[in-house]
Amino acid sequence: MSYQALYRVWRPQRFDEIVGQTVITQTLKNAIVTQQTSHAYLFCGPRGTGKTSAAKIFAKAINCPNQKDGEPCNECEICKSITSGQLNDVIEIDAASNNGVEEIRDIRDKAKYAPTQATYKIYIIDEVHMLSTGAFNALLKTLEEPPANVIFILATTEPHKIPATIISRTQRFDFKRITAQESFDRMVYILKQKQVDFEEPALKVIANAAEGGMRDALSILDQTISFGDNEVTLDNALLVTGSVTESLLADYVKQVVAHETTAGLAALQKVLDDGKDAGRFVEDVISYVRDLLLYKEAPDMVTGSDTTGDVFQQLSKNTAPDVFYQMINALNEVAAQLRFTTHPDVYLEVLTVKLAQIYPTQGNIGAVGSSATAVNNAEVEELQTQIQQLKQTVSQLKTSGVQTSPIAGEQSARRQAPTISTSEHSTTNSASTQTTSTVAAPTNQPASTTGTPAG
Repeated sequence: MSYQALYRVWRPQRFDEIVGQTVITQTLKNAIVTQQTSHAYLFCGPRGTGKTSAAKIFAKAINCPNQKDGEPCNECEICKSITSGQLNDVIEIDAASNNGVEEIRDIRDKAKYAPTQATYKIYIIDEVHMLSTGAFNALLKTLEEPPANVIFILATTEPHKIPATIISRTQRFDFKRITAQESFDRMVYILKQKQVDFEEPALKVIANAAEGGMRDALSILDQTISFGDNEVTLDNALLVTGSVTESLLADYVKQVVAHETTAGLAALQKVLDDGKDAGRFVEDVISYVRDLLLYKEAPDMVTGSDTTGDVFQQLSKNTAPDVFYQMINALNEVAAQLRFTTHPDVYLEVLTVKLAQIYPTQGNIGAVGSSATAVNNAEVEELQTQIQQLKQTVSQLKTSGVQTSPIAGEQSARRQAPTISTSEHSTTNSASTQTTSTVAAPTNQPASTTGTPAG
């Protein structure tokens, strides 16, 4: 038989094997055990979280004659037929390629017939949000009052595109993203079963790169195994995912926080020279800064970064939270812009310069670190001493008395001078004119000479 991908070989065959969806699987098992199953279900959630797998397991469990505690036996003829996709009573339809009214009418007509081998006839409609408006309307009546022994399971990644009239006629289950730790545990189990050597840091890199999808994690793991010749190493995982090492991330963040623009650009150039993906690099920096921020408030929530490193400890201790807020905002803006550009290196260089120019706001300066606090306290004490000395000087001047300056005295005299009436002002001006004339008269007379004038 030809080689099959890991996510196909290790597809869950029991509810207990579905990773990260305990509430949903337990609810479905209890419904099967108590025979309180609904006629229609809606499974929605991100890609690779187990929606289609859960639908197939549900189809096996409800039709299995040997089911126990809501789990299928996977050994009877019906379970094997459903697993191989050969049972006619379990119909899986891709709504992306069968989204017309005629296809839904065909389903409606065939649903009237009783199942041939199984107890229930199960219709699994994947990517149901791709159906047209007419197809949804054609499905509406059948979904509301389906024939006996018929169950519809609708699966989608975009439930907001489904009409409310459809959603109200189903039981909705929201599948959540799978955590990195759950993906890591599942990959460890698979590799041990396959007897493949691996490094735990490599699996952590793969789990973070999967972004909550188990299928994506197994696909990346499959690629890493092929690249490393049946060996999973950290270097191979970094090359396959396009991620960077944590030490390089720590150095980059340390340099931009310290406002060392040149060193930060040099670290960025090294990342680009190694052929790393720009989008992945920005996501890695966001995760690292997020861990730094959480470590200050809730250290137990930090799972992605190594919190024992000296650089991590120093950055978390000596950097104000406001700096991390501004960095995450700037990184998110660039992450959104990178999807529409053909020159990601330019965006990353501008981002590096911008991050290196981020300073804490006035209200958060006191949280920077103990050394900066000590310097600020010394300056405050010195200023207080100077203010005290100035107060003493002013007190002494008040006690001994201070002479008024000439300008101040003149202004004071002007303010205290009495107001002169108009008549008095005219008299004063007249007297002043006469005085001026009297004084100026001798100046206009000719100078006296000795002797008698000429006759």
